[in-house]
Amino acid sequence: MSRIQDVLNPDVPLHHQIYLQVRAEIDDGLWVGRKGFPGDCELAERFGVSVVTARKALERLTTEGWVERGRGRRPRVLRNPSPVKRESAGEVFHHVGKPHSFTYRVLQRGMDVAPAEACTAFALPPGSKLWLLSRLRVFKNRPHSVTLSAQPRELGESVPVAKLRKLPMHQILTDAGIEVQSLSRALSVSVATPLVAKHLRLTIHDPTLVYTFLYSDVRGRTVDWTRIFVHPAEPSPIEVFNFKTGRWSLSVERKPLETLG
Repeated sequence: MSRIQDVLNPDVPLHHQIYLQVRAEIDDGLWVGRKGFPGDCELAERFGVSVVTARKALERLTTEGWVERGRGRRPRVLRNPSPVKRESAGEVFHHVGKPHSFTYRVLQRGMDVAPAEACTAFALPPGSKLWLLSRLRVFKNRPHSVTLSAQPRELGESVPVAKLRKLPMHQILTDAGIEVQSLSRALSVSVATPLVAKHLRLTIHDPTLVYTFLYSDVRGRTVDWTRIFVHPAEPSPIEVFNFKTGRWSLSVERKPLETLG
């Protein structure tokens, strides 16, 4: 079993990396309704650092109002997840050429607390559990990205592992008898989670480009929420809009993401 120390960046203060990870978890709604938020010793054990280092991370989270600490009491989360903002847009056509030929490796699957954004997509309160599936996508023998998909339990349990190892999500949904009517996409940048860092061979301080996809069926119901963390070395295409044709296309490659401060 890989140690979390293996994905820490030795050139960045450890307490800062721990602070970024825990803050991201709180902001993502992963501590809503849960007990057992870690104290100094538990956080130190989780990240394989000294208690002093873990305490620095917790002190910063406390100072910035993310958690509350008191003598003899377990830390308590104060912040709610960031509100999910979705803006509607006109019809957009994407010409992306031939799809990548990915191979997949199943990393984790099962019921767990879902990110707040996934909960919102399924009209559930933050802190709810969904079927979560994590997969490593490999392109031309190199780790390209890690996906995190959230689905209803009955759907997730019905898909055999053999399909998860070779099919993209759209094909999985189609094979399950779901007619996908629409697909929305949002882009953002986030530091790599320990799982992402491990399988993309990064540190938890490295930024990744994040694509979030929302699949809806013909009745407008959400059937799948997927977040994709892309390796920063992968080219990130710029979307270009042609006013004459009214279409978007992916063309110019952007340089890899710079390290977050």
